[in-house]
Amino acid sequence: MSELSVRLRHRFHRVTGGRLRGFRTLIVAFLRLDLIEEASYPLALVLQELAVLVPVLSYFFIGELVGGSEVVGGDYFTFAAIGISVSLMLDAVLSSFGKVLQRSQNRGQFEYLLSEPVPWLFLPFAMNLYRVVFGVFNGFLILGIAELLGADFLWGNFPEFLVLMILGFGASTAIGLLAASVMVVAKRSQPMLTLYSLAASLLGGALFSVDQLPLWLRTFSYLIPHTYVINAARTILMEDPGSFTMPLDTAGIVLGFFNVFVLSGGLWIFHRALQYARREGILGGY
Repeated sequence: MSELSVRLRHRFHRVTGGRLRGFRTLIVAFLRLDLIEEASYPLALVLQELAVLVPVLSYFFIGELVGGSEVVGGDYFTFAAIGISVSLMLDAVLSSFGKVLQRSQNRGQFEYLLSEPVPWLFLPFAMNLYRVVFGVFNGFLILGIAELLGADFLWGNFPEFLVLMILGFGASTAIGLLAASVMVVAKRSQPMLTLYSLAASLLGGALFSVDQLPLWLRTFSYLIPHTYVINAARTILMEDPGSFTMPLDTAGIVLGFFNVFVLSGGLWIFHRALQYARREGILGGY
């Protein structure tokens, strides 16, 4: 290694304070803990996978019954498979951190995590990583099974789809952080996430076209990041996405706004919530 490389490496280490190494250690530790816990309950894991895959078969037969139309495109099964897959991946990012956080609070572990020499803002990403990876795996598994059953996807547009999902993950993380901030202070955020999930499933158009909504209700769908991700994914992966299309550039601008402003604001609010809870001594009161 050249002297310049060594100097640059030492300078980078001084700037980051070794935090990236601590972040890697934290990620590995959380992944190991989650894998051990999942392996301890194999039946629960099997049932969880069945709960994910059974709806694919259901919508396959619904697609055989319904066929295609101008509203949902030439193939309803392909239309629904994309909606189910994308919603599953986004929901994994959206709600998993809150569940992991509440579990660590109930076990009395969260306060110990905050005492570790790792920046607090690393925690949402490290604690949520396993469930995000698992949700992404299940999402692509649904697409794979759907293709085996006859769905037709334009895999040549996969790079655009990958960029779209990364932006969607950032937007969902922003909303999840806001809910987690409420949980830290008020000890409950599930009603907030439940309300948002209901709105996302209704307004996002996961199983039907947004064009089928009444005009006054359709207006609210543009406030939900799910709408942009799901419908842009159909525009990318389907030859005929139906009557409601979402150009990738439009979705990218809106989701980029969420990633820049809402995500950064969510991180700031989460950090402030942790500071308030620690100052008031309520982190260990679970």
